[in-house]
Amino acid sequence: MAYDFASTGAPDGKEKVYSITELTRLIKELLEGSFPSVWVEGEVSKATYHTSGHLYLTLKEEKDVLDVTMWRTSLARVQFRVEAGMKVVCRGRMSNYGPYGKYNMVADRVEPAGLGALQIKFEQLKKKLAAKGYFDEGRKRPLPPYPKTVGIVTSAVGAAFKDVARIIRRRNPGVKMILAPVLVEGEQAKHQVAQAIDDFNAYRHVDLLIVGRGGGSPESLWTFNEEIVADAIYRSRIPVISAVGHEIDFTIADFVADLRASTPSAAAELAVPNAADLRYTVEQLQRKMYGDMVALLREQKRRVADIIRRPVFTDPARAFEPNRRRVDECLLRIANAANRRRLEKAQRLSALMKHLQLLRPSEQIRRKMEHVAHLREKMERTVLTLLAHKKQMLASAGGKLDMLSPMKVLDRGYAIARLPDGTVIKDAALVSPGDPLEILLHKGAIKATVEKAAV
Repeated sequence: MAYDFASTGAPDGKEKVYSITELTRLIKELLEGSFPSVWVEGEVSKATYHTSGHLYLTLKEEKDVLDVTMWRTSLARVQFRVEAGMKVVCRGRMSNYGPYGKYNMVADRVEPAGLGALQIKFEQLKKKLAAKGYFDEGRKRPLPPYPKTVGIVTSAVGAAFKDVARIIRRRNPGVKMILAPVLVEGEQAKHQVAQAIDDFNAYRHVDLLIVGRGGGSPESLWTFNEEIVADAIYRSRIPVISAVGHEIDFTIADFVADLRASTPSAAAELAVPNAADLRYTVEQLQRKMYGDMVALLREQKRRVADIIRRPVFTDPARAFEPNRRRVDECLLRIANAANRRRLEKAQRLSALMKHLQLLRPSEQIRRKMEHVAHLREKMERTVLTLLAHKKQMLASAGGKLDMLSPMKVLDRGYAIARLPDGTVIKDAALVSPGDPLEILLHKGAIKATVEKAAV
């Protein structure tokens, strides 16, 4: 549609005067008729997501700017969040916003200029989850070294499950596997994967989870870039191995999981130890334990031999010498104490006698004398009893010392053979024919020479 504003004059030859509303309406019709669909590229200088669900953008290029409006129905089809600083390409119709008289674009499509929408969505979610601590290494748990049951979240018909099951059976047939069959592509896949992870955590009888699928295009792997899946992995109390695609493929699940495996097959290798390797390790530990026990016994035998050679066993009488001196000292202290006590009693008695002699109480003196005699007799009995007890203790200690004396053994007819340097012969292998010996008896010693040594 085109307008010829020069031919719209009045019949009287005067030019037509438009109201602002009329002029704005005509300009809007002209813009919408001339640009019903147009693509515009520019840098986002401002992006406002309104509470109504609409998006308001301001695109710029050097000093020129363009306002863009995108209604929420069109915004729902956009796979990423539009932010300031992005370069985008918008498609829409040109229009004019009446209250301000400014032209703008009403967009029905927004795409990133250069970088794909999925890639932008990936980077945005990655940045968001990193800020929430989903990727922190400190929260990631080590895998159980010897899992008994492994939960697998993947497609029941895909190659990933077959590869995982085959490798686990080969490495350790005793490990139990539980499959949670889910979709790994499509709109419902993310919900099924997240629900399966939650179900395993509610079941609790699983030591480790493998979550993933085989290789594919970025679009087919997108289930494992969804926030709902990342949330399920993050809150899982069971350690999770993420195994999505091939070695070059990275997903959000890889960053959140406790461990990332390059492929499902690699995940199975990491999850389950090789039973043959475990058996070999146990055998090596058994050999080492046996060797350590032999070495320990050899060391203990050496220590026992060293202890036997100590003076307390070779000359036990020496060990009692300090105790003998202590007994003598105790007896001397007892005797001194008894003498002091007797002197004190005698002095007291003497004082009493003098006192009685001054008063001349003959009967009291007699009773006192009897009492004194009784005390003296009791004291003597006490001293004699104490001395007898100490002598008995000394005799007992001497008897024990005599029992430990090597001379007691010699008294029973045994003899001790030793070399001239004093070494006691305990093994016939220690001497050779012709070696001189000294044989100690209970009384005296005999000089001898070895004629034959039999082991």
